[in-house]
Amino acid sequence: MAGTKQFDHGTVVDRAMMLFWRKGYGRTSIQDLEKATRLRRGSLYNAFGDKQGLFVAALKRYETTVSQERVKQLSNPDPYRAIEGFLETLVMQMSEPSRPRGCLHTNTSLEFPNAPDEVLRIIAERTAGIEAAIYVVLRRAQAEGLLDAAADARAVARFYLGVAKGIGVLHKVFGDASALRDIVKIAMSKWPYPERKRAGASKRDLRS
Repeated sequence: MAGTKQFDHGTVVDRAMMLFWRKGYGRTSIQDLEKATRLRRGSLYNAFGDKQGLFVAALKRYETTVSQERVKQLSNPDPYRAIEGFLETLVMQMSEPSRPRGCLHTNTSLEFPNAPDEVLRIIAERTAGIEAAIYVVLRRAQAEGLLDAAADARAVARFYLGVAKGIGVLHKVFGDASALRDIVKIAMSKWPYPERKRAGASKRDLRS
């Protein structure tokens, strides 16, 4: 439209996402967003409504880009490798110096517990979605005889979800991704193999 400044919506949301991820919602001002996105507040308000609207767009962008990188590991046909890959990809992402500390969703939950319902709903839905995806992997493992049939797959799914969330919190606090690999190693050692496959078998044998 004549007289209207055009901009790339995705680029603006990406820049805002990185800023919110690094500083948190509360510490990010409109002036910060103007500088990061290279747009004046009038343009931001016209496009997103307000700061919260831009934050919601950033949360959704995080889900379809950063979070999706690790969630897609859960499609690995080897259930053990699927969970291991999910956690290892999370640690790999946190090893990238260009990315802020922690996980945007987890950071927000800790920093902004009284967030508006829309924000809390997005985070809750995304978290529940990851738990559900892990649960599907574990049920498939049970069907294939690679996970103890007596194991509570829902509880195990919540355990690995908790491991992932804990990794995000520790990285936010310490910023040391190398230490997180120890957490993944121990978490995967807790995989509840069927009793008949435990004794005298290597991990490779157990998953063959």
